[in-house]
Amino acid sequence: MDAIIEPQETAAQKFQKKLAESRFFFMSFTIHVLIVVFGGSIVLFRMAMEPPDFVAEGGDGLIAPANDLPPANEQPQDSVPTESFTPPTPTLNSPTVDILSTTSNTNSFKVAPAAVKVNIQSPDTANLAKATGQVARGLSGGLGSLPGTMRGRVGSGKAAAMAQNKMKTGSEAAVLRGLEWLRLNQNANGSWGDQNTGGMTGFALLCFLGHGETAESAQYGVTVAKAVQWILDTGTKYQGRLSMDDNFTQPGVYEHGICAYALGEYYTMTKDERVMELFKQAMGHIIQGQGPDGGWMYGFDKTQSDTSVSGWQIQALKAAHLSGLKIPGTDEALDRAMKNLERVKGNNGGYGYRNAQDKYSLTGVGILCSLFWKGDRGDLRKGMDWLIDTAEKEGGVKYKGDKADLYAWYYHTQACLMFGGAAWQKWNRWFQDEIVQNQSPDGSWPVTGGKGHKENDAGKTAQVYRTTLCILMLEVFYRYMPTNRE
Repeated sequence: MDAIIEPQETAAQKFQKKLAESRFFFMSFTIHVLIVVFGGSIVLFRMAMEPPDFVAEGGDGLIAPANDLPPANEQPQDSVPTESFTPPTPTLNSPTVDILSTTSNTNSFKVAPAAVKVNIQSPDTANLAKATGQVARGLSGGLGSLPGTMRGRVGSGKAAAMAQNKMKTGSEAAVLRGLEWLRLNQNANGSWGDQNTGGMTGFALLCFLGHGETAESAQYGVTVAKAVQWILDTGTKYQGRLSMDDNFTQPGVYEHGICAYALGEYYTMTKDERVMELFKQAMGHIIQGQGPDGGWMYGFDKTQSDTSVSGWQIQALKAAHLSGLKIPGTDEALDRAMKNLERVKGNNGGYGYRNAQDKYSLTGVGILCSLFWKGDRGDLRKGMDWLIDTAEKEGGVKYKGDKADLYAWYYHTQACLMFGGAAWQKWNRWFQDEIVQNQSPDGSWPVTGGKGHKENDAGKTAQVYRTTLCILMLEVFYRYMPTNRE
């Protein structure tokens, strides 16, 4: 058979063909540019609106690069990356506590695709007041009905809180850089850190939740989903001990309280029933571990009470109270805890470690926890005045100073905001710029100038610890709304 000879195209025909092909290219290019610009605008508008060793001795608490955000992995301009995450179904066994019983629970996450990365820029302060219900819906993927104290995390409530509490736009940008660092440094299994992973994962999850992020959030949904799944799977394995160990050790009681606190906030924000029974188990350990004087001690052994340990159990109990689950014994445990705080109150209104004392590093713990639970501002004024006077004598907040103490500042920052007035005005002037200006270019926070604090240890866990404490300090403007101001 003779070969078929294709007719040769003329130069004019070739030009017409290329022109027709380029029409589709330019059309596709224009559409994708519009998509990227629109997505970037939404993120910018959203911004405008909206320890290797846990040592409490002396109130010290837990463990004690080049440009801005690192660029995202290269993605084709015409695609949005989709990350799938299918969680397994754990078997939930009841721990040896007689307050609560548990049952098996099926879990399934709806995970949104990761968002296209855009550069973080500081929003215009004037735009903070322009948040709308549409923005609130965009920020609150998967959110349930939030208690009033937590409504500052999204939408118009967030914009109002940022403006009212005098949050600078650079501080919100620092929060976003910190969250991005946490996302990039999450372990493959969903946890954080290379030691004390129960506590570090609880801290990191609190940071994302404090910013209004859930498992359905566009930018951080997968990050949150993996963290919660790791807590659910590992916590189930250890029968509700969120220190992720067979027994409660000295650092374990810290880790358990921190992780339970995060799990309680997550449930309150999402009403995800998969975590409900594990959270009840975890709270059962805290309620049963309370000592006769109303405080908590290493290993939940009830021999003494440690104010630093107690602070995390109180925060977890407050999260349980806000969850609406009505876990038996929660409110009663909080009432007893307040009696213990009174027991360790010093002559100047400060708080001691195990006995009555005015200890600067622990006074924020006592004031915050009191304000969290029925505390009267008038009764706490003496202690707040002493805290501010002491801080002023020490030069306020100096990140590179030899008295830097992120653990104490975490509590002081929240206590001062909750108390309000001149105390908050002074503390805000001291801490906000200092924390922002000392952030590393990669979004984490470096070693402080403080002496003898475990937060300055080497390694990934200490870096996660410092970074999460600083993020939580900067989220204070909207994370919890004050309820006890005059």
